[in-house]
Amino acid sequence: MREKILIIGAGISGLTAGIYAAKAGYEAVLFEKHTAAGGECTGWDREGYHIDNCIHWLMGTTPGTQLYEIWKTVGAVGEHIKIHRSDRMYTSWLNGRSLTLWRDIDRTEREMKALSPEDAPAVGRLMDSCRIAKKVQIPAEKPPELFGALDGIKMMKSMSPALKLFRRYKGMDTRDLAAQFRHPLIRCVLSDFCTEESLAHSFPMAYGNFVSGDGGIPEGGSRAMAMRMKARFLELGGILREGMEAEQILLDTKKGCETSRKQGDSKRAAGIRFTNGAVEYGDYVIPACDTSVTFGKLLPESYMGELMRNMYADREAYPVYSTFQTAFALEGEQDPIGSDVILDCDSLRFAPGVKARLTVKTYAYEPSFAPPGNQIVQTLMGGSEELYDYWKELARDPGAYREKKAELAEAVRLELLKRFQACQGRLRLLDAWTPLTYERYCNAYKGFYQSFTITKKSAKQPYPSARINGLENVILAGQWINPPGGLPGAAISGKFAVSRICRK
Repeated sequence: MREKILIIGAGISGLTAGIYAAKAGYEAVLFEKHTAAGGECTGWDREGYHIDNCIHWLMGTTPGTQLYEIWKTVGAVGEHIKIHRSDRMYTSWLNGRSLTLWRDIDRTEREMKALSPEDAPAVGRLMDSCRIAKKVQIPAEKPPELFGALDGIKMMKSMSPALKLFRRYKGMDTRDLAAQFRHPLIRCVLSDFCTEESLAHSFPMAYGNFVSGDGGIPEGGSRAMAMRMKARFLELGGILREGMEAEQILLDTKKGCETSRKQGDSKRAAGIRFTNGAVEYGDYVIPACDTSVTFGKLLPESYMGELMRNMYADREAYPVYSTFQTAFALEGEQDPIGSDVILDCDSLRFAPGVKARLTVKTYAYEPSFAPPGNQIVQTLMGGSEELYDYWKELARDPGAYREKKAELAEAVRLELLKRFQACQGRLRLLDAWTPLTYERYCNAYKGFYQSFTITKKSAKQPYPSARINGLENVILAGQWINPPGGLPGAAISGKFAVSRICRK
């Protein structure tokens, strides 16, 4: 009889874990509270338009890397799936001037130096770092604790360019990196992609990956990718139960199934109880949901390790962020905006913690997202955790919450019309969403769709363990054990969770 693995959460980490579990011969049962798999890698439809809610560009779309092999295995990419590769990462605007990060790094370097000749030496050093980062390959074959001697040598070789960058930017964050430049637009470009608190190597690592030829967008966008992964899981014999919200992980003790360590010397999980009263028993449990849900709801909080407890407690060392987003229908085939564009927008600073920058993205490359002859435009305003607190307090009055969303969405629309005159008479609001949307549908901690940011204060700390002290058959997966999160970290953690079970 096959051993059964119960997986909580059908996001990218849960789907990946399910696929690898099924391939390894386990009976894999995947539970999702929402009515659709994919987690935060999703999208939805409004008035004939499709709103894509996740992928801006995806690491691992280039064959020959370990990460590509994961995406190929789970059905996210493959020979038959087209990959869109933009010629630019994004364009930043400040005080009427713009600067673009092209896929052609030589062009980017020339334009940066032309913009600010006095910054030429610093630009050269930064672009050198990005060229070094082109060679970085994220190790994704097996968890470090399962390495043999040859595995360690192989990993060190693949990560040697990254180690060089870690040494170069040791003790620095993006704020420090930006301070090396005199021109405000160059400083702005750096902080537009990475928060100022993020480690300084974050920008060259990201841009280096992009200019390496990676960083594409799979055909159909986020939801289509998640649906391909779902189909792959089902093809392998996996069982997916949507609309099933986990309530407790049941702990097997001598006294029966208990839910507190104080009630017995618990060593194993027996199964899962759901909010509808159903119970499912299995041999292993993989919580692939936010760790804020795993500990304190599914399991007693006492099972949370000290390192992770500190991550939730120390906001300066491990900040999280929030966003306000909108989607608009753009009538007509002409795209006067281009993608991705980041604008200064002091007039839209509506709450504490809001960053006065507006990211605008169009999807002309994906005609399936809009009716023929039309397009969709999406915007994003970022902010600190205070932005979540603002919306949470406002939502105590549902009417005021809806009114503020509509008011702010209209302000964004007017800002777009002011910046892009060709949009006059063509722009219509489709939807607006806040951090509470992610909290409601995905149980996202503080409404944030990624994980903790690693800062100078936390850079020397290890990542949280996927294992839970005192529970030998519960293995964690998900981006919260792989900060700063994102799709690659989520997928790797799902694969590694099954690797750890197989090793047992």
